[in-house]
Amino acid sequence: MSQSLPKHSLITTLLISAVLAGCSSQPSKVVEQPLPAYELAPEGADQLLERAKRSPFPESAKLKIQAADQLINDQMVRAQAILDSLNYEELPEPQRAEMALARARIAEQTGQNWEIFFWLDRASVINSSNTQLRDQSHTLKARAYNRYREYVAALDEWSMLSNISELDQQPKNRDAFWETLLNAPEERLITLGSQSSNEAMKGWLELALVYRPGKSLDQQLSDLSNWRSRWPSHTAIAYLPKDISALQIASTQQPDKIALLLPVSGPLASAGRAIRDGFLAAYYHDLSESAETIPEVTIMDTHGKNVVELANDAKNKGTELIIGPLDKINVSLLKENTPEGVTVLALNTLEGSGNHSLQKDSFYEYGLSTEDEARAVARRGILDGHRRVLIIRPETSWGDRATNSFVAEWTKLGGEVAGISEFNNKTEFSQLAGQALLVDESQKRAKELNRVLREKLGFEPRRRHDVDMIYMPSNPKEARQLKPALSYQFAGKLPVYATSSAYTGRVSPSRDQDLDNLRVPVMTWYLPDQKGNLESNIRATWSSSRGQYGSLYAMGADAFKLYPRLQQLASLPGSRLEGLTGLLSINSTHHVERELSWQVFRNGRLRPLPIPVQDKADVLAVKASQ
Repeated sequence: MSQSLPKHSLITTLLISAVLAGCSSQPSKVVEQPLPAYELAPEGADQLLERAKRSPFPESAKLKIQAADQLINDQMVRAQAILDSLNYEELPEPQRAEMALARARIAEQTGQNWEIFFWLDRASVINSSNTQLRDQSHTLKARAYNRYREYVAALDEWSMLSNISELDQQPKNRDAFWETLLNAPEERLITLGSQSSNEAMKGWLELALVYRPGKSLDQQLSDLSNWRSRWPSHTAIAYLPKDISALQIASTQQPDKIALLLPVSGPLASAGRAIRDGFLAAYYHDLSESAETIPEVTIMDTHGKNVVELANDAKNKGTELIIGPLDKINVSLLKENTPEGVTVLALNTLEGSGNHSLQKDSFYEYGLSTEDEARAVARRGILDGHRRVLIIRPETSWGDRATNSFVAEWTKLGGEVAGISEFNNKTEFSQLAGQALLVDESQKRAKELNRVLREKLGFEPRRRHDVDMIYMPSNPKEARQLKPALSYQFAGKLPVYATSSAYTGRVSPSRDQDLDNLRVPVMTWYLPDQKGNLESNIRATWSSSRGQYGSLYAMGADAFKLYPRLQQLASLPGSRLEGLTGLLSINSTHHVERELSWQVFRNGRLRPLPIPVQDKADVLAVKASQ
């Protein structure tokens, strides 16, 4: 049976046929346009976690680690909780490496520097085929080594980066790399330069060698100009002084006359004379070894005199540089009334003067203050991973200063003070230690239980476990009594820190065995087996330099080393001077900063303090008690 189409369908069909016929009668060219690029936005942490819920292991673990990695900077506690939900030992090797890296990043942010090595010194990270992950690992470890002043190890880590040029885009890492280069041994830099074929690395190493201590300012500036000519577009150009030409002119303007303003009579005479003799020892040592002209030196006694009048008198006699005075009152007076055209290197520091409205470019402060050392102890304690400290201190004004400065720095860095105990010359140290560590409270509880139960219980006294460090500012006699007392009261494994005042400066293994495991910052003058000609001459000439005034002889010698390099250290970023009182630098407020060497007593002798390896169970116990 035939069927007819509706009229409108027939018309539509004819029209389509006509169009098709027309198209087939002439050639056609179809141009394919590329589809617009479409990039999927990276998944956020919440999306990754949602996918993890629906994914089987180990994909779920991989997604959780990626989510935690995203959250570390802004939601670190949440990131930590995500990682805590995973068992490292159950993960495949690639995810083990990723988890270890994330843990190390958290450790850096929380100041648990020792944990960085705990997580990254693992086969999963070391043997990873992921170049980016290995580079991040090397960078984290290098920065951590810097914080511990382990610059040789830090340089090893930097040198293992796959592309040192990438530091150009990362100022934080670039600055850390520069710090390493400035402090690594010169021979290591030379060796690395001879072995490296990387041009970027060679530029860095050449500049670091220009900055090595010991060069005169004019020689250094000449070398810097030559370096800039050789490497006009190198990233390290950021570490050149802004105006080398102005500094080159200033470098020729060394003083012809120096005045030492020191108390060589009166109550401070012993200290003043020690500094004077140390300065003159360095002066004559330099005179015998250097062909350069050195200045004329005048010594002016400040005891009972108006220090401002002395300074003006010195200026009228042609003095261009004053070294001194020593006591804080005179330092403050001279800072307020510095003669025009005279540079001053004061031999004491004014607390809080960094923000002083009278800060002057021609006024420098250099001292061996207890406060500076106390702050250094706080920084090292935090660096070593400690957070709750017990302080045992003397009832003296010196004890006040050593404690107040420590506490201010400690709390600023996020630490907590669990308690403070004081002692004097009548204190029974074992009893004091027992009370400070709450061992006596443990014994009281046991006695009460015995009384209530009417039977003798087996009991071992215990110390408190809410502290992970002890700070013990003290002199050698006090330290030799306190340290054994702490061990007797079950605190033998607690890290104990002191200022350098706990060390006599003399090697005495039989007497210092009681100080075993005590951690102290020590100036170069007191380090064993590091005696140069100058130091040996001072010790041979003045018997008092081998006792309590030794550090002041060292300070006098360093004042002589500092004077021709004041502008150099203040103007060239990263410049250092190896002194007898430490590694010296000058900060933006013209304070001379001293970096001391951290040491620990082993069998009565000083040994370099290593990076700590802490028992994680102890750390968790402290955290649980907080």
